[in-house]
Amino acid sequence: MPALSFFPGSWSLFILLSAFLNFAGTAWGQSQVEEKYSLESDRKAFEELRKDIPPAKKMANDEKAFMDEMFVDFSRSPADIRNRFSSLLSKKREAFQNDMNQTREKTNREQQQARDSFSKTQERAREDFSKRKATSQERQDFFADLDLKRKDFYEGQREKREAFEDIMRTKRKDFDDYVREKTNEFNQRHRDYTQRYEENRKKESEKKRKSETSRQDLQRSIDKEY
Repeated sequence: MPALSFFPGSWSLFILLSAFLNFAGTAWGQSQVEEKYSLESDRKAFEELRKDIPPAKKMANDEKAFMDEMFVDFSRSPADIRNRFSSLLSKKREAFQNDMNQTREKTNREQQQARDSFSKTQERAREDFSKRKATSQERQDFFADLDLKRKDFYEGQREKREAFEDIMRTKRKDFDDYVREKTNEFNQRHRDYTQRYEENRKKESEKKRKSETSRQDLQRSIDKEY
C-alpha cells in the first residue's frame, strides 16, 4: 500500500502491511484490529526507542498521535478534517476488503486443489483394483472403504470451511467494531474542535474588527490635524 500524508510535513498516516492474522489491541481495552488497518502515524524515527514497547501499546500510542495531529491547531477547517478522516477510513476499508477477498480466493483455490487431488487418488485406486482378480467380498470391502474415505474427506473439507468462515466473520466483526470505535472517538473530538474552531474564528474576527476600528480612528485623528 503506498504511503499517504494527511497534511504537508506531517507524519505518514499508514503503517506498512503486517501479517494478516496479527490482531492487536485487546489487552489495551480497544477493539481488535490488525495493525495495518489501524489509524496510526508512522513515526519510524522513534522505532528504535520504542522497540521494547508491546505491539498493542505501541499501536495505541500511534493512534493517539494520529488523532492529536489532526486537531493540533485551528489551521484546518472542521469540514477539511472530516473529509480527510473519511478518505482515510475509505482507504482502510478498501485495504481490508482486498485482503479478505485474497484470503477467500486462496482458500477456495487450496480446497479445490485438495478435492482434485483426492479425486485423482480415488480414481487411481479404482483403476489399480480393477486390474487384479478379486472375490465378491473383496470388491465389497474395497468399495466400502473407498466410500468411507470419500465421506471422511468431504466431512473434513466441510469442517475446514466452517472454521474458515468463522475466522472471516470474526475478522469482519473486529474490523467493523474498530471502525465504529474510532469513528465515535473522532466524532467526539471533532465536535469539540468545531466548537473551539468557531470560537477562535469569532475571536480572530473581533480582533480584526477592533484593529480596523483603531486604524480608522487613528486615520481620522491624523486627518483632523492636517
